[in-house]
Amino acid sequence: MKRNINTIISEEIDNQLLITEDKFFDKLMNFVKKIDSNRKKKKNKKKDDEKHEMRKKKVVGGTENYDYTDYQSKNKKLSKSDYEKIVNSIDQENTDIAAVARKVFPGHTEEGAQSQLRKILNGERPMTRPVAKKLKVMISRGQIAVK
Repeated sequence: MKRNINTIISEEIDNQLLITEDKFFDKLMNFVKKIDSNRKKKKNKKKDDEKHEMRKKKVVGGTENYDYTDYQSKNKKLSKSDYEKIVNSIDQENTDIAAVARKVFPGHTEEGAQSQLRKILNGERPMTRPVAKKLKVMISRGQIAVK
């Protein structure tokens, strides 16, 4: 079978183009993979950067480190209307805030717990859902004076 020189050249050019396209496609895919891995690295780095190590004092002395972002995810802030409903129902003058604070914040020192609860009730700090839940239970049991 005789082949024309033009046919041989065109077939060879097509073969070279296919090889070149394959190499180009491989390079392109490697480039895309690098971009994806860089994006993942940046995303993971942001997550690592978002972790805020905090230190708090313990009741028995010493300190403890904890991740503040985990703390925030477990202790969501209460809405303003729910907060006002709870605070407005508590009679702060006839309630032993120190005794209530020891039950609400068992991990704090006595003075620290009282200070923390007083700031929450006066609106200087936000109230979290676990604190609100404990206060509601104590109100329902009659351990906190109601207006």
